[in-house]
Amino acid sequence: MKRILYIIAVVITLVIGAVFSARNAGLVQLDFIITVVDTNLSLAIIVALILGACLGILASIAWLISAKREMQRLKKQANISQKELNNLRAIPIRDEH
Repeated sequence: MKRILYIIAVVITLVIGAVFSARNAGLVQLDFIITVVDTNLSLAIIVALILGACLGILASIAWLISAKREMQRLKKQANISQKELNNLRAIPIRDEH
């Protein structure tokens, strides 16, 4: 069942991509200061989306690394607190009145 849903999603994505490409078949001129490139509008949009997604992933990697470090620090602190609590529970209570 999962495989069929995956195949359907891929087919739908390909159809949408083909329709998108057909509807945006016009040529555009991209000026990169040192060179000028003539390309299809649909290709330029897809490349821009892919580059944006890649840059977004790279930006989130820094946050992910920071979050993992924080999680490790908090786990270590929780373990230390748990050991201290276990030690305190093991100490007999002395009532000296």
